[in-house]
Amino acid sequence: MSIDFSKFRKKAEVSKETHPIKIYDSLRGLNDLWRGQYLALEEWYRLREQDNHVISLNTGGGKTIIGLLQAQSIVNETRGRVFYLCGSIQLIKQTEEAAKMIGLSVATYFSRQFSNEAEFNKGNVLCITTYQALFNGRSRFAKDEISGLIFDDSHVASHIIRDHYTLHLEEDTFPITYSTLVDSVKSYFETVHAYQLFDEVIYQKTDSSTLFIPTFLWDQIYKKIIEVLVDEGVSVNANTKYSWEHLRDYLDLCAVFITSKVIEITPFIPPVHLQTFMGKETKKIFLSATIQNEPDFIRSFGFPYGEKIEPETRAGESERLIITPYVNSPLIDNLFKHIEQLSKVNKILVIPNSEKRGRRWRQIESSFSSSDFAIRVEEFKKSHTGLLVAPARFEGMDFPNDTCRILVIDGLPSGTGLLEKFLWNTLGEIKSLQGIIASRVVQSLGRISRGNDDYGIVFLLGNDLADWITRRKNRDRIPRYIEAQLQLGERVTEQLATIEDLEKIESAILTREKEWIDLHQEEVNGQDSFSKVEESNENELMVKVAEAERKFINYLWEREYHKAARVLEQTLGELFKSDKGLAGWHCHWIGYCYLKEGNITVAEQYFNRAGKNSKALGVLPTEIEKAVGTTLILDEETQVGRIMKVLNERGEINYGSFSQMSDRLAALSNAENVSSNSYEEALRWLGAYLGYQSSRPDHESGIGRGPDNFWVSDKNAIMIECKSDKKGKAFYSKKEIGQSYNHIEWIKEEYPEKDLLWKLMIAGPDVIADPPSSPSDQMNIWLPEEIWALAMKIRNLLLDTWKYSTLATYYSNIERNLAEALLTHEDIFNGLPTRPIKK
Repeated sequence: MSIDFSKFRKKAEVSKETHPIKIYDSLRGLNDLWRGQYLALEEWYRLREQDNHVISLNTGGGKTIIGLLQAQSIVNETRGRVFYLCGSIQLIKQTEEAAKMIGLSVATYFSRQFSNEAEFNKGNVLCITTYQALFNGRSRFAKDEISGLIFDDSHVASHIIRDHYTLHLEEDTFPITYSTLVDSVKSYFETVHAYQLFDEVIYQKTDSSTLFIPTFLWDQIYKKIIEVLVDEGVSVNANTKYSWEHLRDYLDLCAVFITSKVIEITPFIPPVHLQTFMGKETKKIFLSATIQNEPDFIRSFGFPYGEKIEPETRAGESERLIITPYVNSPLIDNLFKHIEQLSKVNKILVIPNSEKRGRRWRQIESSFSSSDFAIRVEEFKKSHTGLLVAPARFEGMDFPNDTCRILVIDGLPSGTGLLEKFLWNTLGEIKSLQGIIASRVVQSLGRISRGNDDYGIVFLLGNDLADWITRRKNRDRIPRYIEAQLQLGERVTEQLATIEDLEKIESAILTREKEWIDLHQEEVNGQDSFSKVEESNENELMVKVAEAERKFINYLWEREYHKAARVLEQTLGELFKSDKGLAGWHCHWIGYCYLKEGNITVAEQYFNRAGKNSKALGVLPTEIEKAVGTTLILDEETQVGRIMKVLNERGEINYGSFSQMSDRLAALSNAENVSSNSYEEALRWLGAYLGYQSSRPDHESGIGRGPDNFWVSDKNAIMIECKSDKKGKAFYSKKEIGQSYNHIEWIKEEYPEKDLLWKLMIAGPDVIADPPSSPSDQMNIWLPEEIWALAMKIRNLLLDTWKYSTLATYYSNIERNLAEALLTHEDIFNGLPTRPIKK
């Protein structure tokens, strides 16, 4: 049988169309483009040679189709790699469905799974993926040459991008890091008279405030925190390894925040300028709602708007009644029960601004088959009744038409990370965040309203949301047609005498009564999609400030501290007149730049100015010290007094105090297998529980000066050099012996006028010194098992004494028992082993 080899001939190359409208026309089974889509694509193609483009349309105005056609146009032109970025996996699937509806073949990448990868690699199709896939620190795509990027919903991308440059360290996952940071900063909060707040947030966990660790304090302790972080697996933990990749060499340049549950380490703004795909070689298109905030855009992406394309269209201006109970307070008490009853015959989406605010809604939420939110969404869409709770999900999910008609927004959508919460809640309503808040309010409204023929009912709940939305300046930030809907909703809500009246209004809207439709058209139609702020000059300074911040992060990341400071200084005067909270924040960072540069005098001036503006930014101690010294025990302090102080740090002495003590000392029982950092920290705690002033000079100095551990009382001192990881095999090297000689000089220099008796102990195995070295007889080995025995002795003594003591007798009983057990400072000092290192 003969073979038809002609079928293997190379087919003629098909011309690749680049005009997006012609691409659309060539696809099968299509409706016509909407007017706004057509106008936007025509304008973009005319301006396509310029660097960046922002396509601005209402939510529900058809941006997805525009972005898909633009992406395919770039694919056809370059035959390169083009990505369409979404905020969630759910949106990837929605965008893929939109592509299928117009007959466009695409690739997708999410959950480490690639579809249609071969066609993507050949340069035939675009790839729909998440922001996370591209911006994470270990992205498989970031180092590739990328021809084009479509940023879907760019107006809400800021927190998604920041998340990838933020270390989010839960106390449950990183307990040692959390406790080490707490221990390192506790004395500072005591010094500046903020310990009560610190105690309620950190120990009692009754206050949800976000505490800022001042940069001048962080600069002294960050090396110690990094060591503990590494020991606890920050570089391999699935939730931290990606951001660690971005930040590991820049942690001292980040802001640090702590709450009752978590630590966050995050840059001033994300240094996206380091990503090659954010350069001019990659075509970038930003799909945005009409309420895009330009200062936030600059902070997120690193440059101002390019060409902004805003076709005149009414697409996306959905019909809605906004129920505003803040104008009718008697209505508020019955609304929760009413919404619960309403969910039994309708579907209701509830967006609380936090998990905490969402707790009461969880009690009446529908039952779902999975805790996976994407699965819950799909089940909710297919159901006929019920209630879905989506805390802080102001974007990234769509419920068009009958998939949901009723929305509850509970609380002002502010604060998606600790930095933003701190700026908003602690420094005041920062103007630079007002546009972001307005955008989230509008985006939340759009979750159930996706087009001109869509309709629904929205409840606005929460005193914070009511306070924000009733202020004139904030209303000026939202589109005028939504402002008109708000005014109509307020008039309707104000006249509701009972819940029964509300039910009649709801029925009229959901059953499409003509009188309501006519009223809405009369009151709302004709209002445009722009806000008054967009048409004013108010944003001019904020844009200027955002551009200064972007230059600042570029210089700071290059460690050009003086240039970084000067950039922020240039706008500081104007900023103080307009936004004191943000100006104080800038002041603090200018001070830090001068501190890093070594200009202490100027640094102090800026830190003090920031602190006067807001105490939360840090009250500067009288003198900035580059090295942390070790203070001696004061004459009036006693050994027992210091022991009582460390046991009392939880608020009272109880079984938890001794459980915590056991945890802190545990590493001493396993010297060969724990990290050196963990062992040295446990030794520091042992010294504290023995009533010494206990410290780690080598780490705390920041320059490696001093012994690993230093225990000091009013009369004697013990220097400890830790070599517990030798495992009984290696010599004590010449270098290690030399370090020990340095410690002998260190104590003479630190305390030249103090008549201290001191000993130098090597915490490690009894092995000989390397022949070329010359150890001193003053260097004695203290076996790890001996140290562990001492730890158990003091732990058992303190616990047993507490069991039979009252609060009034505990002090005197400890004092007596220490003497009987030969655990006074003098006894411990005299009882140290005399075991010189063998030559």
